[in-house]
Amino acid sequence: MKKIFGSFFLASLFLGVQAQDNIDVERRQLTITTTTEPIQVDGNLSENVWQTAPAVTNFELNQPIDGQRAKKQTVVQIIHDERYVYIAAKMWDDPDYIIQTLKRDNTAENDEFSVLIDPVGQRTNGFLFSTSAYGVQSEALISASGTGLSSTNLDLSWDNRWFSEVQRHADYWTVEIAIPFKTLRYKANIKEWGINFYRLEPGSNEIHTWSPVPRQFDFFDLGYTASMIWNKAPEKQGSNVSFIPYATTRMEQVNTENGKETDYKFDVGLDAKVAITPTLNLDLTVNPDFSQVEVDRQVTNLTRFNIFFPERRQFFLENADVFNEFGQFAERPFYSRRIGLDPSGQTVPINYGVRLSGNLNNRLRIGAFNMHSGAGDNGPAQNYSSLTFQQRIWERSSIKGIFLNRQAFSDGELQDDDYGRNLGGEFNYSTSDGKWTALGGYLHSFKEGFDDENQHVYGRFSYSGQQFRTFLTLQSMGENYFADMGFTGRLFNFNPLTNEVERIGFTQVANMMDYYIYPKNSEKVNFHWSGLENFIYFNHDIGLNEWYTRLRHFIFFKNTSQLRFRLNNNYIDLAVPFALTETPLPIGDYNMTEFNVQFNTDVRKLVNTEWFVVYGQFYNGTKLTYRGSLNYRVQPWGTFTLGIEQNHIRLPAPYGDLDLTLATGRFEVNFTNNLFWTTFLQYNTQADNFNINSRFQWRFAPMSDVFLVYTDNYVVDGMFGPKNRSLVLKMNYWLTL
Repeated sequence: MKKIFGSFFLASLFLGVQAQDNIDVERRQLTITTTTEPIQVDGNLSENVWQTAPAVTNFELNQPIDGQRAKKQTVVQIIHDERYVYIAAKMWDDPDYIIQTLKRDNTAENDEFSVLIDPVGQRTNGFLFSTSAYGVQSEALISASGTGLSSTNLDLSWDNRWFSEVQRHADYWTVEIAIPFKTLRYKANIKEWGINFYRLEPGSNEIHTWSPVPRQFDFFDLGYTASMIWNKAPEKQGSNVSFIPYATTRMEQVNTENGKETDYKFDVGLDAKVAITPTLNLDLTVNPDFSQVEVDRQVTNLTRFNIFFPERRQFFLENADVFNEFGQFAERPFYSRRIGLDPSGQTVPINYGVRLSGNLNNRLRIGAFNMHSGAGDNGPAQNYSSLTFQQRIWERSSIKGIFLNRQAFSDGELQDDDYGRNLGGEFNYSTSDGKWTALGGYLHSFKEGFDDENQHVYGRFSYSGQQFRTFLTLQSMGENYFADMGFTGRLFNFNPLTNEVERIGFTQVANMMDYYIYPKNSEKVNFHWSGLENFIYFNHDIGLNEWYTRLRHFIFFKNTSQLRFRLNNNYIDLAVPFALTETPLPIGDYNMTEFNVQFNTDVRKLVNTEWFVVYGQFYNGTKLTYRGSLNYRVQPWGTFTLGIEQNHIRLPAPYGDLDLTLATGRFEVNFTNNLFWTTFLQYNTQADNFNINSRFQWRFAPMSDVFLVYTDNYVVDGMFGPKNRSLVLKMNYWLTL
């Protein structure tokens, strides 16, 4: 196996280096000038400076085709003073704008303008600021991702201070943006930054970019930014310290066999962000509270493994890729939900946290943190720490390393034998145009009593062309590899006969081949996407465990509707019994084939729907699954969604049948751009739970909020009855010095 990984890695590196010398990506340039004229951010563009500042235009299509000039005109200007970067944009369009919601951080299918700024100019990370034609703001962190075929990762969970206003007219709309230098992580005296401007135009189902981006890449791809040249490089902004205190009061009620138990809590805490340098940020937290986090979306899990849920908590988000982007697929050495949340999603008290992340220089990024949690219901107090780096080499490649440590404490004393540590590194290679990528990584775990089979080795090679795209991945994880701060769901096999979890090491080989067809003269179809996928798993000392093959054909229409066909075959050799019903399925071979169809209507319409149906073999029986959602939008203030998923599993005697229902309702009422009310209902028979989560949010000042959150859970099996409920009132305020 080591020889296979070594040959794979060297071949990928050789091919990448060969491609490196033959690629020359042309970059557009603009010059940003200085102004001393006061600018009022009102979307009016009436200041004299906007009459004379240089403008960029000639936007090109990224979707549905590239290499063509956008028909609808967009003009953008950019200037700066001592405190802000100002952007003005004018978009010619008809007044029938499409706005999905007034809620922040919803950047899909809206008439929208965006700017991407890479202050370091190294194409490793950047900041995306977007506003819709109704003034709804979204901001995101952009990072060069080491996963999948996409070369860029978008994280909309990040929030920070910036200002924008729009004005709408009969045949165009304008936006004015002011971004504080203190919001941007930049290094003084760098005269060349990366930048790009984007326009989402859902009316014609198009994406326009100023610096051209090939259609096989996301429009915000860092590799295709233009150069922004400063007439005078921005200097350090002096002190940049933000304090975010919070206060929260909480009522929790739990129903037990002895009756209702009610608990009242009041907490205060503090987060702080300190700019050590313009590109290096220190995050501090004392007694943090995460009550504003939305409840996780429940899913029906018919697999043998745990589900990977995303992180939403603000403290973990800035420069998160420096910590997160190790490993392959869902197998990760660091998964921040291990800190402060138990496996069921309930909070564990955190005493404090310190986190340092950012750029030491133009090509070196680092990350370090230390967090200490109190004792919870499931174990003793824990200390979590990490140190990681990312060194940029060549144009879009990097060498990375990480160290992770979990250490248990009991009554304030360190427990010598209760720890989990990981040490490892990665090499990521990408050609300058992002078409060819390669990756090789090694992770080692350290835990008391486990000295062998404790490695995670992985690699990937991929190609992303206009029509043909492919990847090949390999990874091997020993049965004694532990990632106490990470996610290793594939290792764990629950044996219902012994009521124990068995760890079984595995090796995975996966490949994908996709082919895209872009009809030139079709009036209805944007493109066809046909593909073949294979995922093969070998359990160590056992042999072939699973082989999953998928054939698919997708049709993407010009009106945003989509039609998808899939034919799946899944061979499984169960190593341990699988308990779907009261009688577990026995170990042995199972060969299953299923067919599914998925269709969604035009998402731009006020009423749209999506349906998914699958039928086929399921272990030694059959499975029929159908899922649907109905969405209604009252533009621009309301969105209402109903969803249903049903699984009907029929197994021979004595294993029985299984019928599972997951029903959801989501109702959003946005009174203004700063006043939101969201209610989420979830009825899940598999989890025996009916959940109500209703959240009111008032953003009364930039980055400052009042939350009122009500959560209620009920048993649904048998007699419908309450489990627990909570009511939380929280206020936080962002103060920048």
